[in-house]
Amino acid sequence: LVDESAASGQCGRDCSRTSAGSFRVAIRQVQLSSPPVLLQLHASREDKKVEKYAEQVAWVVASFGECVNQCGEAKRSRVVECRSLFNNAAVPSSMCSGMVKPSTFEGCDCESVPCRSHKCDSTLVHTGSVVSKDSGNAFLAEEIFIILGCLPEEPASQKAPAGSGGVFIDDCVSWNGQGSCRSGLPFYDLKSTAMSPDVCFHFCIGKGLDLFGITAMGECRCGASAVNQAVWHHQSPRETLVFRDDTMKAGSMEQLCPLRVFRYTGPYEFGSVPFELFDATVQDTAYVDSIVFGQALSAEAEEDMPGSKEDASGETSSVPGHTLAFDMMSDSGTPGWQRSCWPGNCGAGGGPWKKRRGTLIAGLKGRWQEYVVIEYYFDPTLDSARRSAFRKAVAAWSKETCIHFVETAVPAPAPSLQVNAKDAAHCYVSNIGYPGDTVWTTVNMGWCDSERYVGNLIHELGHVLGMNHEQKRPDAVQEYHGQGPHLIVNWNVVKEQGWLDQYQPDPETYVGSQNDGIGDPFIGLAPYDFGSIMHYPAGNHFETIPREGAKLTGNRRSLSEGDIVQVLDLYQCKERSR
Repeated sequence: LVDESAASGQCGRDCSRTSAGSFRVAIRQVQLSSPPVLLQLHASREDKKVEKYAEQVAWVVASFGECVNQCGEAKRSRVVECRSLFNNAAVPSSMCSGMVKPSTFEGCDCESVPCRSHKCDSTLVHTGSVVSKDSGNAFLAEEIFIILGCLPEEPASQKAPAGSGGVFIDDCVSWNGQGSCRSGLPFYDLKSTAMSPDVCFHFCIGKGLDLFGITAMGECRCGASAVNQAVWHHQSPRETLVFRDDTMKAGSMEQLCPLRVFRYTGPYEFGSVPFELFDATVQDTAYVDSIVFGQALSAEAEEDMPGSKEDASGETSSVPGHTLAFDMMSDSGTPGWQRSCWPGNCGAGGGPWKKRRGTLIAGLKGRWQEYVVIEYYFDPTLDSARRSAFRKAVAAWSKETCIHFVETAVPAPAPSLQVNAKDAAHCYVSNIGYPGDTVWTTVNMGWCDSERYVGNLIHELGHVLGMNHEQKRPDAVQEYHGQGPHLIVNWNVVKEQGWLDQYQPDPETYVGSQNDGIGDPFIGLAPYDFGSIMHYPAGNHFETIPREGAKLTGNRRSLSEGDIVQVLDLYQCKERSR
């Protein structure tokens, strides 16, 4: 047991106080004896009542500009504005005083992005703090929230109909009642006997939603402000989804009321909650988009276009438990995990990209013996929010593998990537793996228009590198050389909805590889990876074997260990000896 007063005296960097009732929980593990003891320290908090909405503001940052190399240091800058939370209007910076202001500058790498050289002039060199290009949003360790106030009892016209339930409550998809659906907090319905502001905050912010509320019955709801434009796809939200302050009363963290409402107080990037705070699946993005656009959208539609509603042969066969299926592939011949990787191909599509080199910038030797270089060029019409999201997706792969994506200032010769948003309704790539010596791969970012879709873009870049959907492994829906199955697919549903081709086994999908020599990153059969960023989410399309695997599917937060190992193996990324 720890005296709370000890935490309130000198809190340190793991907790903070604000003048508007912020709530922080710091957890530290202290090795006192065996086993370790987990201590929970509660920082002191002030329960002041909050002022009116007009004073709610936030820092919003724009995309970084071009990289400038001056006086031997490469940096780029961005605009940082103070904006009104509920109408997104620019306001004087002084109104954001007291809130952590994001850095205006960051370091950049002239090896990965175009750089402009500038004559060295010490009087023009920025001397303030610079965010390292590898540090990300380190200041978000101080993620906090404050209470906005208290809403009265919900009018009958705004209540969800009896019988609706589940976390993914969808009453607001086709809402036609009066006022704002569910008091303007239309997303999710998380219930817990141990509900707290901290629990609700981390749940909602993990979905990219910056407003949240807790009912007197312990129900957590999420919403989005006007500043959080990414949720609304940079359009005006439907009037029935807008959070309003018509009946808001001042409240405190401790006060019980029908609906306590809170807000995230950290910075926004290009009109979005920073990706570093996300903990969402592709099912989450489809759910939020369904409510935003007022129509049901599938998780598959977030990343791919429906294929033919019939398989290539147009034939069906009988599989126990299903009234519709197709001829399963034969497992005769050599198992897929006995194929050789680079310079061969142990994966799907055109195989590994071919351009390689042994050094990084200025001839410096890095972590890997060789780096695979893939150039990409942004269409001049592509907006800054999409560019920033794509760069974050690129960084996720470069951080963990020998893949080195290089942005070019002019169109790069084939083979390379052309990044645009010409098809606004979809987010996809035109090729799996190496496209050919004279072919460009198109990355269409239409639907992926903000930080909310960085995970989807990491998924699409997996296709670029030669990865197939995990559920298309030959052992996913059937037994294959003594392995599998791992899924039970509802073939009637996937065919009716046009996704049959996304679940049919593909013998070229990576399942492991043979011994490719000294330093080979992986040898043998690769375990089936429910948590792969390339896996679709479980639901009415399939069940997992075992059932516990369903909780891991649909990940779009980060690369799984299996994703990293697969690309290391495909490209034979071998670490340099020290």
